[in-house]
Amino acid sequence: MTRSEVSLSSTRGVAIVTLQAPERRNLLSAEMVRSLAATFDELEADASIRCAVLTGAGSAFCAGADLSTLEDAARGHFEPVREVYEGFLRVLRSPLPTIAAVNGPAVGAGLNLALACDVRLAAESARFDTRFARLHLHPGGGHTWLLAQAVGRQQATMACLFGQVWNAREAYERGLVAGVHPDGDVLDAAVALAESLNGHDRAFVHRLTATIRESAVTADHQTAFLAETEAQIWSTEQPAFLSGVTRLREAIGRRSTGGKPGADGNR
Repeated sequence: MTRSEVSLSSTRGVAIVTLQAPERRNLLSAEMVRSLAATFDELEADASIRCAVLTGAGSAFCAGADLSTLEDAARGHFEPVREVYEGFLRVLRSPLPTIAAVNGPAVGAGLNLALACDVRLAAESARFDTRFARLHLHPGGGHTWLLAQAVGRQQATMACLFGQVWNAREAYERGLVAGVHPDGDVLDAAVALAESLNGHDRAFVHRLTATIRESAVTADHQTAFLAETEAQIWSTEQPAFLSGVTRLREAIGRRSTGGKPGADGNR
């Protein structure tokens, strides 16, 4: 399915969402934001999808918000900026795990879009630039929180306040991305990572993704412990758990008997 600003395809349980405005480096227009929201509505309704991969067409991942949107804000019209927020907030709110295949520059609100994903993989040509301070614009949309969660307060200060721009390797060293891949390979790497979830039930993927997200903002171990225990009890009641235990027992039994047909390990 292709909308005017976003395309959606799927392969083996993975949805691939591509920003489709390479002529303007995938700037987040109002149309793109609406298309992105509608695309996530559609893929989340597909029970076969376990994970979503987000990338950009052309040489950029996302170059941020259109300057005209920011100029409107200076004239007192801030609602278009809030609409841009909805682009990455819709990704952030998705119950599916999300992987950003950052194929080029991620700038300003485009960096927010990458930060909204659970995992980020970078092409060697990727660049990460908050850009806000250079425009004398305070970051918005929870940018400082998202970035500090990803790289810590000190590195977030270096990027947001002092304007430090990171290439792919520097982003990896700071923990902003989980891996760096040659240009042209990053999308395949993201899809391969996403496909590794296909052995799990969708409900399990949703539940564990939610727990990991919540744990990052849980204030104390006891609260996290209680939430995890409740989720673990739920998982023991799912058919996939007992099936997995059975397969593990059978594998242990085969190893203990040397894998010989008909051998009985219970002696």
